Amino acid sequence: MLTQQQPSENISPTPTPTSTFTISTLSQDKVTATFFAWARSEQWNPTAQGADLGEVYFPLDSSAFIGGSIVDPATGESKIISIVSGVRYGAEQAWVGFYIVDPAERGHGYGLKTFKHVLQNLDDSTRASIGLDGVMAQVANYRKSGFTNVGWQNERRHGDLVKLINFQERNLADQIRAGTVAGFKDLADVEEAQLVALETRYSGLKRPEFVHRWVQFHSAASAEARDRSHQHRFSTAVVAQDGKTVLGYGCIRPAQSSYRIGPIYASTVEIAKQILVKLAVDVVAGEERQPLGVPLEVDIDVPNTNKLGGELFDRLGWLDTFPSLRMWKGPVPEHDANGVFGVATLEIG
Repeated sequence: MLTQQQPSENISPTPTPTSTFTISTLSQDKVTATFFAWARSEQWNPTAQGADLGEVYFPLDSSAFIGGSIVDPATGESKIISIVSGVRYGAEQAWVGFYIVDPAERGHGYGLKTFKHVLQNLDDSTRASIGLDGVMAQVANYRKSGFTNVGWQNERRHGDLVKLINFQERNLADQIRAGTVAGFKDLADVEEAQLVALETRYSGLKRPEFVHRWVQFHSAASAEARDRSHQHRFSTAVVAQDGKTVLGYGCIRPAQSSYRIGPIYASTVEIAKQILVKLAVDVVAGEERQPLGVPLEVDIDVPNTNKLGGELFDRLGWLDTFPSLRMWKGPVPEHDANGVFGVATLEIG
């Protein structure tokens, strides 16, 4: 993700660094610790304990997580002062995120050097499309770096899960709790190829390995879930009357200051609402069984080009608390944002 309340580094030309600066690929332990801690300090509301970094993001592309370091004059030891990620999705696509510079070292060009290094690693001259989600204040600078095409503007909608199921959508929530709403299945019980196809159709991203790992990360029926039933990660799919055709799916995970939903892909707004309420019912029930301590609030990033999605969250009173722009270096992949009621992540697309 390249979005924060205050820009973590201006990527326009800056003064030459005065200290020896080295750039390297970080190990998994450093990635999980540094990327999570710095995202938290920037108030990005990262996934609780950085679990997605260790279980999904790093295994996808272990060479994607880059750190810039200088020697600390006080200790004589190297310290990380800048980070950026660049995850490859096959030979055609990639995603840049986690652009953060140590606040004490900003203004020296360290971030820009790290950013350029990541783009070079991604073979940006030959790879068809590289995406990022950028804070609005930095859009002009990302355009200077070649991110000249726009997919959509994300709206971060913020809501209350308890209010959703106990008041706003009480009837639907009661039906879901009673098991009278047909079509719900755990993601582990549907054909994964259909989930991959839905993501590609709606978001334009071609990344079957991500979908596989994301399903395992959230699925209550997966083998991994037996050891983390207390972690309140949930997912659901809605299938057609044939019991096989997937019409939509969604995932929810605990973060630092709320839950985060992503994605919700759905063929209609009615199916999107069913998925939204089902995820909320599961989280609230999970908190009642075994409290996790995360506030029962939620953030979901919705494309502004999905008008029906915007109207759904408007009716719920879920306000847009933080916009960002989905930008591409190279052509925008073919997509249908009308089926995107919540993007999977801002961090890696």
